Parts: sequence; C-alpha cells; structure tokens
Amino acid sequence: MGRTVRWKSSGIEYEADDKHRKALMEKFGIDSGAKVLTLNGEFEEAKDEDWELEAVDRFEAKEFRASAGRLNFLGQDSPEMQYPAKEVSKDMAVPKRGSSKKLKKVVRFVAGREKVVWTYPWQDECADLDVYADSDWGGRVGSRKSTSGGAVMLGAHCLKTWSSTQGAVALSSAEAEFYAMIEATLRTKGLRSLSLEMGFNLNMGIINLWTDSTAAKSFVSRRGLGKMRHIEIRDLWLQREVGEGRVQVFKVKGDENSCGPDDEDPEVRGDPCAPR
Repeated sequence: MGRTVRWKSSGIEYEADDKHRKALMEKFGIDSGAKVLTLNGEFEEAKDEDWELEAVDRFEAKEFRASAGRLNFLGQDSPEMQYPAKEVSKDMAVPKRGSSKKLKKVVRFVAGREKVVWTYPWQDECADLDVYADSDWGGRVGSRKSTSGGAVMLGAHCLKTWSSTQGAVALSSAEAEFYAMIEATLRTKGLRSLSLEMGFNLNMGIINLWTDSTAAKSFVSRRGLGKMRHIEIRDLWLQREVGEGRVQVFKVKGDENSCGPDDEDPEVRGDPCAPR
C-alpha cells in the first residue's frame, strides 16, 4: 500500500501513499492551484449521457476503469472517499459517457486532500468494541437505495470504516438506519473473529452499537415487528442479540456521528475516529 508507518513516544501513526492522488490529478489535468470541491457526494444520473462509452471509445473506457481502481485504493485510507469510490465503481462494468465526469468531480475533491495521517495513541487494553452506524435514506438517485456507513472503534483506535449500498429499498429513514445497524454489527463480529485468529481476545467483550436514530434504537430494543411489518424475519436477529446482552445500543447525536466525543454527556457521544 506504500504507507509510511512511524513509531513515536505518543503512539503509532501512518501516512497514506500520495501517488494515487497525484496520478488521478495528472490524468484529469488538475494541478495544486486548481479549484477544489468540498463535497464528495451528490451524484446524479445524466439522462443525455447514459449511452455506453465502450461502444465509442474503448481506450477511454479502459482508462476510466484504471482511475476508478485508484480511487478505491484511496478509499482504504480515507473514509470520506469510500462513498464516492463506491458510486464511481458502479460504472466499471459498463462505463457511460457521464462516468468520467463523475470521476473528475471526485478528483477535484481529492485535490484538496494533500495529506492523510492516521494516529493511534497508546491506550490501555480493552475488550469492548464500539461501532457507529448511519445511513442516508434513499440517497441513490434512480434506484433510491440507501447507503450504510460506519466505523468500528477499539477505545480511541479506528479499526475499520465502510460505505456500502443497501440491498433492499428502505421505505422509511428508520428502516434504512436499521439495515445500517445490522451491517455494522455483522462487520464488527467479523472483525472480532479475525482478531481471535490473530491472538487478540475480544470475544468476551460486548459490542456497543451507536446510532443517531431514536426509532431504530427503539425497534431493536424490543421484540417483534411492531409497525415495521414489511421487514423480513431474517433481519430480526439483531433484536435477539440486543435482548441477550451481546449487543448494547446507545444514542449518538446526529451532528456528532462522525466527530469527536462529547465529554459533557457520557450517554450521548460522538465517533472519535477522525483522520487529520
């Protein structure tokens, strides 16, 4: 991955490789003095540019796939790049005429990310994992599918982040948040199983699940479907996990779901995962 890892007296930090960012900027002719974007989303389908690119210019289609792959590499070190990388990668199988324009818009955002450094300060050993889950209800224009996002924390250390499209079309924001909580719990369990294979005993710890949706939190804390009868029975296993004490659900403020902790209220705190 080309990362630079540094061991310091305060902890460990690693700096992401900047070559993929520079290669993307060079591809689209964007230099350090160009105007950059502050938003990494807002992807709309252009109806007049939905024809297949490969039928006209196979070389440009090949270049698009290569650039989309570089964007995926960037997303492994930059959580804010995971959503646009996911959206751009949807066009890799059949690139459209507007696909390159979407990618160029993302590169203008990447141009403002000159350095990505993750810090992992020394901390006491802990077994409980905190996972933060969130979603955008119907954010995908066209299919109106929602995106699930989250971060797994071990103390002050961010272990994993993700952004993925939900399979089902959520009929309410609470349902979208519920699906995001399911994926967050599954990913955390998978990470915990991996840690056991590596010799770190996190199996006895409780998963602390944080969400900014009061409705979704109430739903997983009770038994049965309630008013959400259209949700499939297979998704209700999270209620069992909460009921049997393997998962604890907490509320986090919506505007702090990806920011620093709120020390004034220990029951409502934010995600301490924040690369600088």
